[in-house]
Amino acid sequence: MKILYITHDAFGQGGVARMLSVKTSLLTQKYGHEIDIISSGTFSAPFYSFDSSISIKHLHAPTSLRLSSLLYFRKLKRAIKNMKPDCIVICDNGLKGYLTCFIRLNIPVIFESHSIDFIPFLNTKNKFLVLKRFFLKKLHALALNRVDKIVTLSKSQSFFLHLDNAVVIPNPSWSASKKKAELTSKRVIAMGRLVESKGYVRMIEIWREIHKVYPDWHLDIYGDGEQKDLLHNQINAYNLDGSISVKKSAVEIEEFLMDYAFMIHTSFYETFPLVVMESMSFGLPVVAFDCPVGLKEIIRTGDDGFLIENDDLNAFAEKTKSLIANISLRQKMGENAFKNIQRYDVDDIIEVWNTLFVSLQRS
Repeated sequence: MKILYITHDAFGQGGVARMLSVKTSLLTQKYGHEIDIISSGTFSAPFYSFDSSISIKHLHAPTSLRLSSLLYFRKLKRAIKNMKPDCIVICDNGLKGYLTCFIRLNIPVIFESHSIDFIPFLNTKNKFLVLKRFFLKKLHALALNRVDKIVTLSKSQSFFLHLDNAVVIPNPSWSASKKKAELTSKRVIAMGRLVESKGYVRMIEIWREIHKVYPDWHLDIYGDGEQKDLLHNQINAYNLDGSISVKKSAVEIEEFLMDYAFMIHTSFYETFPLVVMESMSFGLPVVAFDCPVGLKEIIRTGDDGFLIENDDLNAFAEKTKSLIANISLRQKMGENAFKNIQRYDVDDIIEVWNTLFVSLQRS
């Protein structure tokens, strides 16, 4: 079966690119599917590795809606016709991803919903942002009515979006570690793009309180992004340069995850964060905010980590301190994390994807 993925960025360092590399490679290797990818973001060498049989075509798209956008969709439709796929997966949850649903194609189309772009505007009173939220929700509903299947990453996401017809296929725990971290170090890890939605500003606020009680503990933040300079300035302003380090993203997480005691995660919203799953697969408990929408389906609070009421910085700091102070607690939670995350076994989840593709195949 020939499957075409349409995404914003197959070359980047984010979770979508990571999962694209894992899923497409396994679909090719295990089931013999022929995979093509069209990526519209910045062209570069892929950060993650893809199977050598997979073709990645770069098709530049304008960064904002303007007349040249019409040319992009025209080129996209022509590329699809030339590739002649049996099925298309749209895993671009930006504006052009929704608009792609309106291209007339006599091919089964799956929309893979891996983010909810109007969450940041839910509680706003700004009239412009209220209008933007209304527009995005309407566009989202109209677009998804035009596709054959909608895939969400969690039941919570389907419920939040009022999608009664969605197929839930979580991200897989791809790393499948056979080793667990000892959790005896005095180092805590955080990972993710350095952008506002990931909540690193409030993470540093929290760590400021941790440092007062446990000055010998260290936080390492792995990531790249637009907030890098802002975070460095905040760290220096709080005199935490000896307690917090910001490090570059890395492909091979096995090289460093074994060296940490646990993970903290402070996003304002998430659908199904891979970095949490990756950490748990090495037996690291996780402290995270219970933000919309999918973390509660990964972390079992009190068992393999802690979910904190969103934006309760004091509670977050207290639970973090409890893991620092009690090594037996974090080792027990780490053991549970290692076991519990196996319910997202990569082979099982890829089989669900394969079954979905086969069900849509037209004779």
